Amino acid sequence: MGIQDRDYYRDNPSFFDRVGQQGATTWLIAITVGVFFGQMFSTIGGGFDAGPLIQYGSCRPNKVLEGEVWRLLTAVFLHGGLMHLFFNMLVLHWAGGRFEERRGGRELVLFYLIGGVVANIVFVATQVTGVAPGGEKVGAIGASGAVAAAMVVFALYYPHAQLRLYFFIPVPAWLLAILFVGFNSLMGFGHAGGGVAYFAHLGGAAFGFLYYETGVEFGRLFARDPSARARPRLRVVNAPPEEDRPEPVAAAVEAPRPAKPADEQLEAKLDAILEKVSRNGRGSLTAEENEILVQASELYKKRRK
Repeated sequence: MGIQDRDYYRDNPSFFDRVGQQGATTWLIAITVGVFFGQMFSTIGGGFDAGPLIQYGSCRPNKVLEGEVWRLLTAVFLHGGLMHLFFNMLVLHWAGGRFEERRGGRELVLFYLIGGVVANIVFVATQVTGVAPGGEKVGAIGASGAVAAAMVVFALYYPHAQLRLYFFIPVPAWLLAILFVGFNSLMGFGHAGGGVAYFAHLGGAAFGFLYYETGVEFGRLFARDPSARARPRLRVVNAPPEEDRPEPVAAAVEAPRPAKPADEQLEAKLDAILEKVSRNGRGSLTAEENEILVQASELYKKRRK
């Protein structure tokens, strides 16, 4: 079985596979920054909130309830100012990058987008029910809910990683996550204003916690053929015709079985390594596993010549 026959390598990779090859964290940041510049150019001569991207993409509960559900997703890529964008993308850079190393780019993209949608659903629910002030017409924009989910998962994976609060104060990741949730809970349930969607932050944080605790893998849930990804594919090879089979040779002592070819041993190891990359990303490989991957690559290059 050639390397092209495996599930990990496809002649027509999906969008998520291409994103993963380029670096999902980089793609998400680049797209978000690009949308922000689109906001700026579309509001020249008018107020920042008057642009078409804000008008048709922000998460407004009354519009969502009227059927404009795309706002739950589009609002994730809109921001209310340069500092709002900067801090969200800064957290996404370090939290999303480590997530991608551990779970892969495809999983990060799905986790990030679903986390942002869930955070906005919580925002809509709290505005409609009156838990949060403002009512149904108050809109929200920003990736803070999705970023909060990534930060909480980072803190659960790496609780003792040292981070710098406000770039100067060193704090462990677990403490930063607790401070973030505590502050947003205090402000949200205290009906604080200030134009901040505190419950969207809490919704994202809760989503990140549940994701970690349940161990769900969105990459498998949204695979084109989950059953095929769960087990290796087998190929049936027809037996040679009777006339092509060699005649048995009599022997006084049964000849020892030949050792397993080196190529087959390498392919068996490669299968296990590629399965590990599919689950946890390239960053999870050991030095020995990376060396096997290089050897396999060289072998298949020689075969193609």
